[in-house]
Amino acid sequence: MDLVLKISDDLILDRVWAHLVPLSAFGTSLNATSKSLPLPSSSSTWSQLVSHLPHPPLSHHDLASTFANSQSRPFLSAWPRDYIPRQILSLSVLTLIGIHLLYFIFAGLSYKYIFNHDMMRHPRFLKNQVRLEIQTSLRAFPVMMLLTLPWFQAEVMGYSKLYDGVDTYGHFYLFASVPL
Repeated sequence: MDLVLKISDDLILDRVWAHLVPLSAFGTSLNATSKSLPLPSSSSTWSQLVSHLPHPPLSHHDLASTFANSQSRPFLSAWPRDYIPRQILSLSVLTLIGIHLLYFIFAGLSYKYIFNHDMMRHPRFLKNQVRLEIQTSLRAFPVMMLLTLPWFQAEVMGYSKLYDGVDTYGHFYLFASVPL
């Protein structure tokens, strides 16, 4: 899930978080810690609401490196990628989107190509049974997301035995780790 989160951050989520929790909303509190890096202050209602959200303390060094790396991006988020509330919310949204896509794609294909439609004429088949099954699945998705979220978060934070490169342990461990 860490790879999915990284790709999503690169493509979409960095811009989304920059609009939802902009760094400029915390201009006054961050300017106190960074005397030489002025932030544009924003007086919109959303920025005033967002300024009350918790955010990680950013030192002068963090702000300088953030601004140095962001010459092409005019907006920055006050919540960096490694901030746990941002990761939890991003993983929740990605998990819910993914579970809905998986369910509707495979359930739709199964209904169209595998399901025996003659069974719908059986006397015990409810009139709106397909609709009820879909509703039951949709109500279960948030609970399933809450059950998997701690595992996804732990993996993103590095508490898994997964590794990025084959050169770390070799090809044997790559294939042997699956059954192990």
